[in-house]
Amino acid sequence: MMRKRILALGLTGCAAAASADIIEEQGAALMSCSYTVECLEEEACTFAQFGHDVDLPQQMPGDVVLDLGTGPANGTARVINGLLVINASDTHGSYLLSQTPDGIAKLSVQFAEPLMVVTYHGACVVTE
Repeated sequence: MMRKRILALGLTGCAAAASADIIEEQGAALMSCSYTVECLEEEACTFAQFGHDVDLPQQMPGDVVLDLGTGPANGTARVINGLLVINASDTHGSYLLSQTPDGIAKLSVQFAEPLMVVTYHGACVVTE
């Protein structure tokens, strides 16, 4: 079955496109994110090696899945003022991923037990 895939126009390797072309292709668009800085609560930020994939929607706004090491987090993706914004959640926490048109990404993870926030700094690129 043929599915539509989002490809960004005028952006270098990111999926945040307010005016994205819809191209007929097999499979979904996949974005890969990697982070090199981790900030836990109010502590000093440290080096990190963390990454995950994002199954992007066929059109914006739309449903999205963050493929995390603990399992999938389901949510929504939309473009707001040129910024890709993804809100998702699973049984472990709530996730806010923001990405600029040039690929810079921030991921904020809020956990309930115990209540804390972790912020990751890195980049995301469309891989397929």
